[in-house]
Amino acid sequence: MAMAQAIPTDVKDTLMSVVNELSVDHMKQVLEFALFVKARQTQQLYSNAARPVQRLEDLWADFWPEDESVDNFVDAVRRWRREDLTLHKDLA
Repeated sequence: MAMAQAIPTDVKDTLMSVVNELSVDHMKQVLEFALFVKARQTQQLYSNAARPVQRLEDLWADFWPEDESVDNFVDAVRRWRREDLTLHKDLA
């Protein structure tokens, strides 16, 4: 699960100030809503998670031309990785 971001002090103080002014019934409603949002967030995180492969056929993909060799594919992947590393160095 993703780590929660630190809440800025001013936001936390404002939230606590507003919540402290609510009636008990409204506080319960806010809590129920916050728990609902948290559950939805957790559900979304797990629904996007990778799942184990059940069948070898599930891994098959038609993304490389049939007339090109496996060696050409490996060379292309290595070139793409080098380009990606170069890009990340340039952005840093």
